[in-house]
Amino acid sequence: MEPFDDIGGEFKASLRQIVTTTRQTVEGSSTVTFRTALVECAYSPRVIKALATGQLVAIPNVQALGGNGAYSLYEIADVYPMHYSMLTLDRSQPAAIRREFMDLIQKEWEKGSKSTWIEVVAAPIGYVMKVDGKEANYERRAQAPLTGSPVKLLSKEAIQKLVCYMPPKGDGDYVFGELLGFAEDTIPFSVNLESLVHYMVGVFAFTGSGKSNLTAMVVRKALRVMPDLKVVIFDVSAEYGVHILDVLNEVPSKVIFTDPFKGTKDLPLEYLKRHASPESFTGKEAVLVKKISELFRDGKVEFVQSSLAGEEEVARFSTYEGLIEVLSNTLNDKYGTVQQKILVPQVVETIKQFLRKNELEVETRFDSRTRDLIAKIQPLLADLDNRSSLKKTFDSLGTVVDAMPEAEEEPEGYTWNKLVDDVLSVEKGSPRVFVINLPEAEDARLETANVITQVFRRRKRSFTLSPRVLFIVDEAQEFIPQNARKEDGTDQSSRALERLLRHGRKYHLNCWISTQRVAHLNTNALQQLHSYFVSTMPRPYDRQLISDTFAIDDAFMDRTLAFQNGDWLLTSFKATATQNIPVFFHAQNNEDVLDEYLGEKKEPQ
Repeated sequence: MEPFDDIGGEFKASLRQIVTTTRQTVEGSSTVTFRTALVECAYSPRVIKALATGQLVAIPNVQALGGNGAYSLYEIADVYPMHYSMLTLDRSQPAAIRREFMDLIQKEWEKGSKSTWIEVVAAPIGYVMKVDGKEANYERRAQAPLTGSPVKLLSKEAIQKLVCYMPPKGDGDYVFGELLGFAEDTIPFSVNLESLVHYMVGVFAFTGSGKSNLTAMVVRKALRVMPDLKVVIFDVSAEYGVHILDVLNEVPSKVIFTDPFKGTKDLPLEYLKRHASPESFTGKEAVLVKKISELFRDGKVEFVQSSLAGEEEVARFSTYEGLIEVLSNTLNDKYGTVQQKILVPQVVETIKQFLRKNELEVETRFDSRTRDLIAKIQPLLADLDNRSSLKKTFDSLGTVVDAMPEAEEEPEGYTWNKLVDDVLSVEKGSPRVFVINLPEAEDARLETANVITQVFRRRKRSFTLSPRVLFIVDEAQEFIPQNARKEDGTDQSSRALERLLRHGRKYHLNCWISTQRVAHLNTNALQQLHSYFVSTMPRPYDRQLISDTFAIDDAFMDRTLAFQNGDWLLTSFKATATQNIPVFFHAQNNEDVLDEYLGEKKEPQ
């Protein structure tokens, strides 16, 4: 492998200067410093057309003294063609002279001259490259480059080895798109999907940049690569029921609605109306409805009732966990007798023994078996005054249990508990994809918190890591805001998601969040992410926050302003071949896959 590309002998460059820029962080509590390299390169039309953002250059560092071939690697952030006469042009000169100079400059762009050069701005990626003949090895280390030393451009093969994950079988499902910055060649960009999913992901981009398009494409590939993976999508924007329609029909799946339209005459058409379909599918409603009808035919669409506000809190006091909490609170009773407080630990221990004997969990609801527990505890309370809160608690519990039917009726239809059962099921044929439509933000927060919490609890108790579960949280600013409040459900959803992001990977419970407003997110949650996809973010505050949080140079973040739909900047500590290198790539279009599925495959241009 040839490590360098001299563009037919025309690439001749040197390091002119290292520029240090210091600014305050977005919070204003500290400062951050970036060091960029200014590289001066000989101008030629061929070279200026070949250079682009995302390419890598190698600059000899202090370890190269003595000729051992050690280079610090820098990534190109900007390329400017320069002409000596440009530096002296200003409005103080007559217009005729300015035009004459500009005509001269324009002509010299065509062929080049001693007055032209190329200015390249590059930022360090934190890697050292050691070259031995035609072999290149990479090591994560920072070394100071030597000003004035010759700069080399890395070859396509060297960049691919440094950046792209090489799947063991050459599987195309690991390819996400093509690297940007190579006009003459295309380099497939491949990612380690297992590591990407396992170590938590964030997708940050403005509205319309293609967050759901990218996410749908990754979901489709991940399900093929990881046979034990299940995906749960909390869909606030009602997009994924169409974006992955082919997947929903091809694999066992469930699409869940909380707003009932079961009585509607044309269910598939109503399903489509409730989704935000891509603009490119305008006029294809008939074929979409036909494919959606297959979901209803196969029983994959379910309707569940949203939990009422406070319902989860009320339900908790119908469990042994709630009973223990009530007993604990009696210890704080200012007017409670000493005798009562002494009995509380013994009563709690009796409850725990009862749960162990009957193989029950603390979250189990009261039923007819609870009578046995009451019968064991009442003798302990016999000497207490009838006005004792401890005695009244178990008198009330007995009344509640006596009023219960012997056999609790199974609720009709699909339920949230059934959803959790399906998510954790390892049975063959159990659903692998769940799209939960949650159009109301407050309901969405409570249900998201409830589902994640229940799955987390059961997984911790099960002593198994299968199946692997990926939770996708769309419009994450609604769930993990910086300032969470209990009244609107953000406190519950934020705590559940932060717990998932912090500890989930230990239990093969993973998370993928996407948002357009990074500035409003819980920074504790953001810091748990290991991979970040970034596209256009118009607000400087958002770009700077990403730069500060994920250690991405400002020069790279500013380049995202010029992105087209489908262009992404990926930085990953786990999913790429080397850690934390900003990678510019153009993603495959999820809509092309859907077009083919709908029988309208686009002809190649």
